[in-house]
Amino acid sequence: MTLPDPRVLESAARLAREELAPRAADYDREATNPVDSWCALGHAGFLGSTIPRTHGGLGLDMPTYVGVIRTLAAGCASTAMTLHMHSTVMRFIDALGTEAQRRRYFPEVVGHGKLFGSWGSEPAVSLSRTLLMETAIRETADGWVIDGVKHFCTMALGASYYMVWCALDGGTDMGKALLLALVPAGAPGMATDGAWDTLGMRGTYSPSVTFTGVRAPADAALGQPGAAVQVGVIEAFALGYAAVYVGIAEAALAFAVDFLRKRVVKPENVSVAQDPTVQRHVGELAVRLDAARLVLEQSADAWEGADIVERGLLANRAKYLASEVGLDVTSRVIQTVGGRGAYRVFPAERAFRDMRTATLMPPTADRMLETIGKGALGLTEAMFRVSTGRQGP
Repeated sequence: MTLPDPRVLESAARLAREELAPRAADYDREATNPVDSWCALGHAGFLGSTIPRTHGGLGLDMPTYVGVIRTLAAGCASTAMTLHMHSTVMRFIDALGTEAQRRRYFPEVVGHGKLFGSWGSEPAVSLSRTLLMETAIRETADGWVIDGVKHFCTMALGASYYMVWCALDGGTDMGKALLLALVPAGAPGMATDGAWDTLGMRGTYSPSVTFTGVRAPADAALGQPGAAVQVGVIEAFALGYAAVYVGIAEAALAFAVDFLRKRVVKPENVSVAQDPTVQRHVGELAVRLDAARLVLEQSADAWEGADIVERGLLANRAKYLASEVGLDVTSRVIQTVGGRGAYRVFPAERAFRDMRTATLMPPTADRMLETIGKGALGLTEAMFRVSTGRQGP
C-alpha cells in the first residue's frame, strides 16, 4: 500500500488550521470566493498538486492527493472543493494537452498562482443520467466560438481560466463530439447574474453563466473530440468529492468530541463525555467514519494501476460511502452536542449544510449503487453513461 507523504499532509494540516479555518465562516456568510485562502494554497505550492514535477508542480500521487484534499476540507470545505476542481483541470491538461499547452498553462499556476475552473453542468441535462453537453463549440479560421448556458460555474469571477465542457458543432454523440476548451476569464460574451445563495458550500460561488459568441484562441481545445472520456481523469472528480466529504465529517466529529469533553452539567458536575449514551453515539460515528476513510484510502491506493472502468468503481464506492457516512455524522453531531450545535458560532451547523449540499454533485446515490451493483454482478459499466446521440431508452 502506498502511504501518503507525511510531510505534505503536515503542511496541509497546518494550512487548514492556521489559514483556512479562521476564514471559513466569513466565506460561508458572504457566499464569496475564498480568495485569501487560494493565495495561501498558492504560497504553499498546493495549486500545483497535480502538475508534474517536471513542470514545477508537486506531482502528488493519488493517496497523498486525497489526503491533502481531506485535510484541507476539515478547515474549509469550499476551499478544498475549489482546489480539487482546479487540480482536476490540471490532470486534463496533463493527459490531453500538447507539450506546448503544458508549457503555457502550468507556469501560470506554479509561478503566478492562477486558478482554473471546470464548468460542465447545464440546466436541461442531468449528468447523473447521461453525460451530454448542449453548449456548442465551433472552429473558425482564428480559433473557437462557444454558445450555451452553464450552471454551477464554480469559481466564477475568481478563476483565471475556465475549462468549458462543449459539444463540437452541437453534436449529441459525446464519444465523438465532447470537447474541453480553456476560456480566459476576461473573454467577451460571458455573462452572469451572480446569483448564488445556497444552503451550503457557499464559498464555492457557482452562479450560472451564459456564453454568447465567446471566442477562445486556437490552442484552447484539449485533445481530440471525445478524448476526455477515454483517459480516466473524469472519474477523479468523484474520488476527490469523497475526500472532501470525509474531511467535513472528521472536522464535525472532532468539534463534537472537544465540546462534549469540556461541557460540564449539573447536578453531577461532570462532563457530558462521561454519559454512556453519548459515548455510544460517538463510538458509532467514529467507527463509521473510520470505514469511509479506509475505503477512500484503498481506492486512492489502487488508482494508478486501474483502468477507466475500475476507476469508476473505485470512485463510486468511495463517494457513496463517504456521502452516506458524512451526512449521518454531521447530522448526529448536532443532535449529540445539543441545541448549541445549531448556533452559527460553532462549526457543526456549517459542516451539516456543506455536507448536505456537496453530496448533490453527480453521480447520485442511486447511480452509484447501480454501478457498484453491476460491478458485483460482473456487469461492467463506466461511471458516467456517455450520450451516443440516440433518442429513447
